[in-house]
Amino acid sequence: MAQHIIHVAVLDADIPCLSVYRARGLYSSQFRVLLQAAAQRLNKTPEALPNGPLAVHVTAFDAVGGSLPPLEILRTNPKCPAELDAGGPLSPIDAILITGSASSAYEDQPWIHEMQSYIQTVHAHYPNVKLFGSCFGHQIIAQALLSTNANPNHPPISTFHVAHSPCRPITLQSSFTARFPPLARATAQNAFRIQLIHGDAVVPTPEAQAAAGQAGVSLPAPWSSIGSSAQCAIQGLYNPGRVLTYQGHFEFDTFVNGELAQEFGRRAGWPEAVVAEYLDLIYRSRVPGSEDDDDAKAAAEAVLLFFAGEDGDFMGCGGGTGMITPPLD
Repeated sequence: MAQHIIHVAVLDADIPCLSVYRARGLYSSQFRVLLQAAAQRLNKTPEALPNGPLAVHVTAFDAVGGSLPPLEILRTNPKCPAELDAGGPLSPIDAILITGSASSAYEDQPWIHEMQSYIQTVHAHYPNVKLFGSCFGHQIIAQALLSTNANPNHPPISTFHVAHSPCRPITLQSSFTARFPPLARATAQNAFRIQLIHGDAVVPTPEAQAAAGQAGVSLPAPWSSIGSSAQCAIQGLYNPGRVLTYQGHFEFDTFVNGELAQEFGRRAGWPEAVVAEYLDLIYRSRVPGSEDDDDAKAAAEAVLLFFAGEDGDFMGCGGGTGMITPPLD
């Protein structure tokens, strides 16, 4: 059976600190390695992939420098079986992935304004292109698509905005994990665990929270929250077949998150004891001589299944405890 090659445009919204860059490269490179590894794992269970084995091609764009995928190379029609063996830089872009950033989605910076407008354009006019955001990417997608006033120059006035908030343990919604077998298996006995490091969170406005009452977070259909923690009600967003976001970082392991925490501590002047406490929380998933004991692999596989349309909204032809890590003050 022909390969289903997914062309992913990764928008680098920041660059890693030097120690991480030397070891792993840009964030787009890290996502490429992890998504390609996820494809190899998923391909070992071909019965779960009705459209054939998966492969990933990544094209990186420097979003901070004003480089975004030209609209004319975005996919405009569903991918049919006859073209599943196509791929590479000349094939249409199937998905857009927005990385994390030390910047905030509400900052008044030209590249952030441009990215937000771009997200709105893609979502409105390119329904065959999937959107995924990690941390900052999650927040700017929420700000762009779930606020009637999405201008970073003014506070959003509708359902959602981005505000400073710490993070707590994560519980995923069963209605969400039911669409993604890797996540369902990973969370069958324990809570969801991936690395977290953020100072902002997507939260309902007071008016929206009051309207939701005891029902929790109210999202416009067909949007839903993928899960929550004690102090962060929205740990990700899901719009079937269109948008998926994570507040956490499946692309980070203990090395990357630990190096970033130390760098952020240096910039912000955190006391040594505070940095040490944060590092202890980060390193709890570390297994000496082995891979981290967390759910990053399942999270990456879920993203790839979403890109491939294998989350219950198939593309057709014609018709436990989250890692509690420091806020970035």
